[in-house]
Amino acid sequence: MEPATDRRSAARQADRPMAPELVARLRKQYEGLISDLLGEGLTDSGYAVADTAVAQGLWPERLHRPIELHPTTQSRPFLDPADFWFTSHLERHWDLIRAEIDAIEEPARAGFSTAGMDGSSVRGGRWHQLMLWDRGRRFERACGLLPGTAEVLSAIPDVTARGTGFVMVSWLEPGTWIAPHCGPTNVKARTHFCVRGDARARIRVGDQVRGWDEGRCFVFDDSYEHEVWHDGEVPRVVLILDAPNPYLVDGERVVRQEQANRADEMLTFMTAMRLRRITRVGADVKVTFAPSMVEFIRSYLETRQLESVELRQGVLRVRAAATPGGEG
Repeated sequence: MEPATDRRSAARQADRPMAPELVARLRKQYEGLISDLLGEGLTDSGYAVADTAVAQGLWPERLHRPIELHPTTQSRPFLDPADFWFTSHLERHWDLIRAEIDAIEEPARAGFSTAGMDGSSVRGGRWHQLMLWDRGRRFERACGLLPGTAEVLSAIPDVTARGTGFVMVSWLEPGTWIAPHCGPTNVKARTHFCVRGDARARIRVGDQVRGWDEGRCFVFDDSYEHEVWHDGEVPRVVLILDAPNPYLVDGERVVRQEQANRADEMLTFMTAMRLRRITRVGADVKVTFAPSMVEFIRSYLETRQLESVELRQGVLRVRAAATPGGEG
């Protein structure tokens, strides 16, 4: 029979709330699993995992799964564009912005990057992006490609010069599916200003589905689960702008903390990947690992008697090290 003291100790352990660091770590792990399952079309399995996380108190509902969830006075997938003064400002300049976008025939050739790394939410098709601002930093080459658009955006310092998120052009080709996923925080509200639309391009945020209307804005909380699919015939092009969520409780403090957290983002990345230095060399990137990672790799190769290991187009190529008295 279990001693009474052990039962009381177990009860106290069960009632103890989880530390914020543990909550964040568990949320990240759960969200990665849920997104992978949904991205593979395993909807029932994905939502079964989400419901388990909700039952454990990690999130309030299955379709709202940010890593950082701050208190708000109201929370819903789509927000009222009238609460964001700059939506009408953008809509007044649609003709100018549309003309600059129409002058671009091939986004990749014009300097857009193409999203879709392994493990991303892009499943099929092509999604091109042109970053104009990122957390207050202006990208001159990109803004030079769309000078009139950049001038219009410069009049919105809350999302450009003082922004905590990014401003970019999102160019979605027909046949693209961006699988269900949740943004990492509810600190920001995301605006989509439709420059060029297609009636068969759709977005779902939470349990609500809508399309884009050319020359119009809508705003949503991207910490809700959202997905995009484009079954139309012409590219869908929108301007994406991140602004602070106006419904945050103690919003100024939360935004300041978010800015401080983002300032440490590269440090966190470098530490997690055990990198010493990253350098861009033309079109290539040179990476120097920290000594601890170099020693781990050296030991791995040595104990397995390997000269080199290379992953090329999904094929692993292994070269054994030469052995005394013969070739490996």
